[in-house]
Amino acid sequence: MKTQSVVSLFSTLLIALFQLNCAPLTPEDQGRRVLQEAAEAMGGLQALEAIETITRKGTRTRNSLGQGHVTTDRLLMGSPGPYTQMIDFDGPREVNLTGPREAIQLADWNKGGYRDVFGSALRPLEATQLQRYRIEWDRDIAKFLVHALGIETSIKGISEAAVDGKPHHIVSLQFIDAVYYDVYVDDTTHLISKLQFTEDRNPYGDLAKERTFSDYRDVGNVKLPFSEITQEMNEVTEIKEWAELTINGDLPEDRFVIPEGLQERAQSLAHSDRLPVIPTELAKGVYFGEGVGMNNMWVEFEDFILVAEGPNNEVQSLAVIRQIRETVGDKPIRYLVTTHHHSDHTGGIRTYAAEGATIITHANNEEVIREILTLPHSLKPDRLFESQIEPQIETVTDRKTITDGTRTVELIHVPNPHANGFLAIYLPKERLIFESDLFQIQSDTFQILPEQSGPARVPPEAIDFYNAVTKARFKVNRIVPGHGRVLEWKELVDAVNRTR
Repeated sequence: MKTQSVVSLFSTLLIALFQLNCAPLTPEDQGRRVLQEAAEAMGGLQALEAIETITRKGTRTRNSLGQGHVTTDRLLMGSPGPYTQMIDFDGPREVNLTGPREAIQLADWNKGGYRDVFGSALRPLEATQLQRYRIEWDRDIAKFLVHALGIETSIKGISEAAVDGKPHHIVSLQFIDAVYYDVYVDDTTHLISKLQFTEDRNPYGDLAKERTFSDYRDVGNVKLPFSEITQEMNEVTEIKEWAELTINGDLPEDRFVIPEGLQERAQSLAHSDRLPVIPTELAKGVYFGEGVGMNNMWVEFEDFILVAEGPNNEVQSLAVIRQIRETVGDKPIRYLVTTHHHSDHTGGIRTYAAEGATIITHANNEEVIREILTLPHSLKPDRLFESQIEPQIETVTDRKTITDGTRTVELIHVPNPHANGFLAIYLPKERLIFESDLFQIQSDTFQILPEQSGPARVPPEAIDFYNAVTKARFKVNRIVPGHGRVLEWKELVDAVNRTR
C-alpha cells in the first residue's frame, strides 16, 4: 500500500512537470522569443553588443515638418544629397556631414555639440537637441535589440499583422526612454521591418512616428539595413539610402572636436534646464530678447505687455518671461504675435497661451496655430496641457492696430514666398519693425561667425519685405529680427539696391 502511494505521488509529479513544460508561453515570453530570433537574424545579440562605432555613407532626403511655404503643406520638401553619419556608441557622440561641402553637426553627450548654420555661423546645440541624439542612439537599428532585450525594457505583448502582404509578428514594448514601441518582425526573414512609436516632439506634442527598414546586407559579422524611411504625422520626413556601412572602424577624431571659441558655450548648454536670453532695451519699455539663434521682442503698454514671436520651445519661452518680469514687471502678457506658422517660430507659443495671452496670427495660419495649441502633450506635459486653459486666438488679414493711447503697435501682412501668412510688427513712435526669416545677419553673441561673411544675402522675401514697408510708408530706423542681430534699416536698403 505504501509502495502504491509512492508510485502514485511520483506519477502525479511527472504529470505536473509535463503539464508545466507544455504550458503555453506568456505574451511576454513570446515577444521576447521573437526579438531574440530577430537578434539572431542580424548576427546574434553578442555581435550587436560588440558594435562600438558605425560609419554610414550615402544620401539623405530631409523634408522638414512644419516648415512648408503654405499652411496646407506640412513639409518643406528637400532633395537627396550626400550624407555621412559617424556614431561612437560608447562616447556617446555623433558627427553628421551634410551636402557636398560637408556641413557639420556634432553631438557629444559629455562635451555638448554644435552645428553649421548654412555656412554663416557655428552654433552650439541646446540641451533638448542633445537629448534627442541620446534617444536616437538607443533607437539606432544597430543597437535597438540590445536595449529591447535588456532588463530595463518591459515587453507588453505580441500580435500578428500583414505588411505588404507578408506576415509579421508585432512585439509591443516600453523602452528605457519611456517610449512605447510596436516592433514589426518579418515572419520569414525574422528581421525588423518597421518601428512604430509615439514621442514628444515640439510643438506637436504626442507625435506619431514610423521608421521602416529594408535592404538588409551583411556588414562584417552582422546584417544591417541600407535603407531607412521615417514618417511623422503620416508624412515622409526623412529617407536615408546607404551606399557604405562600416562597423568598429577608426573615426576621424578631428571631426569630433568642438571649435575652441565655442567649447565653453557648448558645455554650458549641454545639460542645462534653462536657455540664456539676453535683453537689450531698444527704446523705453521695448526690449530685444536675444537667444541662442532664436529671438523675440516685448513691448510694455500702460496695463499689459505684448510679445512679438514665441520661438523654439517652452524652455526659451520661460526664459523670456523671466526676463520680462525683470525688465518691465508683473503686468499681464495680453498678446503674443507670431510672425508666421513655421514650427521653429511657433514652438514656444503654448507657454504664452498658458499665461492667458491671446495668440495673434494671420488668418491663413489659424488652423495650424489652433492645432499647435490643442494637440495633446501627455508624454511630456507642458504648462498649457497642465493648466487646461482654453487658448484664445485672434486673426489678422491685412492690418491691425493695437494701442492704449500711450503706445501703438501696427501689424501688417507681408506677402512673400517664405510663408504665406506673414505679419510684421511695427512701432511707429520708436521706428522699429520686427520680422523673422525675411532679412537677417548672424550675431556672434552665442556662436562663431566666419571671418569673411561678405555682404548680406538678399532673398526674394527680403525684397518683398522692403516693398511692403515702403508701400505702407512706415518710417523705420531699425529691424528687430527673429534670427541674428538688430539691423539698421539702411542695411536692408543697401542690400536691395545691390540687387538692382
